Amino acid sequence: MDKAHIIESIDVLKAQRDLQDATRRDDVYTELNEIVDKLYNLRVFPSLLWVWTFDIIRETYQSNLTVEDWSEEVIRDGVTLKQIFDQFWQDVDNLGLSMDSGGDIIEEVIMDWMRENDFLVPLDDDGWLE
Repeated sequence: MDKAHIIESIDVLKAQRDLQDATRRDDVYTELNEIVDKLYNLRVFPSLLWVWTFDIIRETYQSNLTVEDWSEEVIRDGVTLKQIFDQFWQDVDNLGLSMDSGGDIIEEVIMDWMRENDFLVPLDDDGWLE
């Protein structure tokens, strides 16, 4: 293959990569607009804070349902995500959450709240629930 064909092949690959990147960019733009529309229509305020805190709750719930070798805490047996959400709905105004708090503080407040409500319980040294 001569130099001209190599350069042409490289140009084709760059054009394909640029097209893929543009398509991805446009898809993300569309998805973000859809998410913002959903957030705008969510019947809680501030909606982004609600999504953020519920994501922390849901992730904590899902990642602590079973005891793993690395587990220090677990979701109390029989507790559902809906039960946790219902209690969060009742308590949220007293938690002092705001977008100004920052991610680490919001996560710490949520985790402490889950512990205080016995949704997230510690394991003792031998791996059994206390």
